[in-house]
Amino acid sequence: HTSRRDHLPRYNTSFSHLLDPPQQEGRQPHRQKRMNGNPVLPPSWRQPRAPAANDEAFIGHLDTIRRVKSNDPMLFELAIGDILNHKPTVLLLAEALRGNTRIKRVILRDYRYEVDHLQIILGALPQTKVSKISIGPQSSIFSYDGRYAIAVGKSMNSLNSLVTLDLNGCRINPTEAITLSAILANNTTIVSLLLQDNDIGDEGAVAMGNMLKMKNRTLKEMVLDDNGITAYGQLALRNAIYDDSSFGAMAKSNHVLQSYFYNPRSVFGPAVMNDILSSHAANLRSKSDKQASTKKLRRMLQKKYRVKLHFESFLGVDSDMMPYILGWISENCDLDMMLTFKPILLNLFEGVG
Repeated sequence: HTSRRDHLPRYNTSFSHLLDPPQQEGRQPHRQKRMNGNPVLPPSWRQPRAPAANDEAFIGHLDTIRRVKSNDPMLFELAIGDILNHKPTVLLLAEALRGNTRIKRVILRDYRYEVDHLQIILGALPQTKVSKISIGPQSSIFSYDGRYAIAVGKSMNSLNSLVTLDLNGCRINPTEAITLSAILANNTTIVSLLLQDNDIGDEGAVAMGNMLKMKNRTLKEMVLDDNGITAYGQLALRNAIYDDSSFGAMAKSNHVLQSYFYNPRSVFGPAVMNDILSSHAANLRSKSDKQASTKKLRRMLQKKYRVKLHFESFLGVDSDMMPYILGWISENCDLDMMLTFKPILLNLFEGVG
């Protein structure tokens, strides 16, 4: 008969092995191995969690790069974070991106990395089919440095497939907003610019308004909620799409932009709210710039000069404005269809003549 104790393994009970672990044959103690003056740990030794996590992350980065390079049909969204921490992986990813046709959206995650590493990746995107770039959605990724957002802005004119630029929460300041507006002035691809929760203020709003009024006719959406824009900046944005200073200014306003906001009250006050909403509706529901302009001119006549086009007289209008009003009516209205209105119009034409 043998006891259970006889089958148990025999352990060293001296405890000395805990203070001085036995060395494997042919292997020197880790304290004696050094490289560039720094100790090198044997493979069996693990530092606490950080190196292990880094190893796993590096393997994940290589797998992502492999999928990008192979044009994986299931990889249509690429989220980038600490992969941009080391330049070698940045260069590998940039090389893999060139020629990729599957990725449609690039997300830059909440991770702080070098701006020049970001620029390397942006330099490869023109050879892709990326249609949307998002920077730090629902995070504080670039809240401490707007240079990241501006780096994307400077590269976007070379991305022919880019239609949406999401810069929500990037803490873009007025100076950076002015730079961004100058870049957008000549852009012909982006239809949606998301700038919610930034700090562009009145200076940035004026720059964006001037860009929309004078240059850009591609943007249909510019979200400006929570940017600290006061009445001065709000008026500039209103004038970009509804400038009632003259008939000519109204005709030259932007008739393409359809929205400034998610929530109108987070951008505009009551002084300009109705003009903004009616102009957005005119731009959205019109089939051409001329049609949108006609709707706005009609509103301008009624609101500013108390002139309606149907069944009411022009006799209360300032005579100095009459040539402009009659000129616009003759270009945009069918006088023969306004039977009850025609006698008054004829009298006014004679009076002006």
